[in-house]
Amino acid sequence: MIFMIIITGASDGLGYQLAKLYKDAGKIVLNVSRRECPVADYNFLHDLAVGKDVEAAAQEILALDEPLEILINNAGVYSEQPIRSITKDEVKRLMATNVESNILLTSFLIDRIKQDGTDILSVISTAVRKGNPSHAVYAASKWAQRGYTEALQAELKDTSSRVIAFYPGGMKTKLFEKELNYDPTDDGLYWMDPRDIAIFAKQILDLPKNIEVSDVVINRKKT
Repeated sequence: MIFMIIITGASDGLGYQLAKLYKDAGKIVLNVSRRECPVADYNFLHDLAVGKDVEAAAQEILALDEPLEILINNAGVYSEQPIRSITKDEVKRLMATNVESNILLTSFLIDRIKQDGTDILSVISTAVRKGNPSHAVYAASKWAQRGYTEALQAELKDTSSRVIAFYPGGMKTKLFEKELNYDPTDDGLYWMDPRDIAIFAKQILDLPKNIEVSDVVINRKKT
């Protein structure tokens, strides 16, 4: 039997690397994003910042019959603003994509998750572990994502589903460039390769079901 892997935001970065790994492993890969993932079996093109789009994506997923093995809540947006420049629209934008989309998609799929024993990987950030200037809104959204993930761990503790809070540090992806209009990862410093992080995430998810790695922190290190 072939199993399905849902990855939000699999059009580039860490999500794309995860999609490639699971495609190579013979899984059915489902991408939920505004843009296509070239290796996905299904591309459900929706704006995850819009509640009705999240619900539509969930209905498309539920129409498929194959067992749902893993849900990877990976999609996210970045923000870098001084405290005095923060706007209500910016807060809403980050909370909608980084928090609400995770909550709603999981909620719409929860009966299927419990039925199939689906594992959930929440891609959060090391931004929840240390404060940085101009990262107030981004860090707040990631703290909220952490809180939801921990509540979900408690909710599903007596099921066969594992919930993993995954905290990667800075990777060489387009996350920053999309917001800042330049790529700070071109500075020659020690940004992590998203493929390495994807391999590590898959190794954790490949562990036997009776092993639950609840929290994973991956920091950058100078070499």
